[in-house]
Amino acid sequence: MEKTKSLLDLLVRLRTYKALDRAAEKNRNYRATLKEQDKAYDELQKAGLDREQKRIVDRALSALNANGAAYGKAAYRLGLHDGIQLMSEVNKF
Repeated sequence: MEKTKSLLDLLVRLRTYKALDRAAEKNRNYRATLKEQDKAYDELQKAGLDREQKRIVDRALSALNANGAAYGKAAYRLGLHDGIQLMSEVNKF
């Protein structure tokens, strides 16, 4: 089990960098949300917030981003694990 877990972790690390970046660049929905993110960031920059308000907004957005990244990584890992489990069960037949 430990070997399987470390192999799964290695695969997740390898696939969630370059391969994911290439796939995201080709994904129309991802590119659209990236444009929306850029627009929202530009609006935030123009909002005239003081230093403390910027710090609070930055902290909130950083927490949201970190949570989304952790969730995405967990979802990817679960999907990869399920795929490996499925292949293992299919190979039994």
